[in-house]
Amino acid sequence: MLVIVVAVCLLAAGGKPPPPPAVRPAPRPPAQRPSTPVRASHSTATDHQIARARVVFQQRIGAAREAEQERIRQRVLDQERRIAERLSRAQREYDFEELRSLHRSSRETADLAYTVMKSAFATKKELSAAISRTHRAIDADRARGGRQIPTLRRTLDVLHDDRKVLQTYCQRYEADLDRLNKRTGGLRDAIAANCGSKGRAWYQALMARTAARRDGRSQ
Repeated sequence: MLVIVVAVCLLAAGGKPPPPPAVRPAPRPPAQRPSTPVRASHSTATDHQIARARVVFQQRIGAAREAEQERIRQRVLDQERRIAERLSRAQREYDFEELRSLHRSSRETADLAYTVMKSAFATKKELSAAISRTHRAIDADRARGGRQIPTLRRTLDVLHDDRKVLQTYCQRYEADLDRLNKRTGGLRDAIAANCGSKGRAWYQALMARTAARRDGRSQ
């Protein structure tokens, strides 16, 4: 009642009632983003598998041969980068002798890497044969009562894991070599297109030799 009387008196006097005191809203806590689990990137997971594959290769073919295998793979990657960097320059800088030497080096690297890659695939094939032998051993032991089956199954699990990581390595090696071959082909075409009569004559001779080798293999 007292508030109403005061308001009426103020209105009668020509005044306005005072505004109600401003009430500040309570501060809201800062919004928290839902935590997102951090997942390992695909490349990190693949690198881990490659590291495991190298351990398996060391066990199967020896540390020295595995180290040589990895060295050649790194040479493939380095050669790929060299070609990409060289072809990124302006065409006026193309030099026939330099590019021909780079092409020769790339071909030699690819041939060497192909031989090493076949060795890697052969190791994976040996693991497949070992898996088949272990399956036969399990079947034979089952007929004798199966006392060795738990041990054989553990061996089988290890063999399967080894073959899986070697498959990852072989696929990655094959992809590296395929990219290098494509880069080398692009370099070959650039020599033919940008190095004048020398480049064109070199290209024609190269293609003739390639066709002759292909025909020799098909006979």
